[in-house]
Amino acid sequence: MSACSPSTPASTVPMTGHGKDTHGCIGSAGYVWSPAQQRCMRLFEEAFAFDPHMDNPDQTLRAFVVLGPETDKPQKADLFLPNGPFPMALDVVKTTSGDMRPVVLRNAAEQVEVVRVKDMYVLSLHGQVKFTHEAEIDSPLGKI
Repeated sequence: MSACSPSTPASTVPMTGHGKDTHGCIGSAGYVWSPAQQRCMRLFEEAFAFDPHMDNPDQTLRAFVVLGPETDKPQKADLFLPNGPFPMALDVVKTTSGDMRPVVLRNAAEQVEVVRVKDMYVLSLHGQVKFTHEAEIDSPLGKI
């Protein structure tokens, strides 16, 4: 009968969805804190997914970009890299109209850029293309 008895009391077993971080986000339910949005969110539901580039064959996970809450002209963004310890702040870059390859987001200190190239956005780390995102009609990324 001891095989059927729980080894630890039920009150000490953590329940799924109960682990909150310092911002109150429940990580086990897929929520992370976005400094740009100032709220908990699920990246896979609300962020822009950047797929690994073909020149980045060892990477199988996506990167995610979250724009700030301004709907017309975002002023800031967060970059969530796979296995990154925290989101990286990105600045919105104002480029001149007609620029052939406009940089739309940048973190100069970390050498990170998101550049619009034809029908996609390219995310580069230290000058090397690592991830891409297909440009969509009426995408908030296009409003930057």
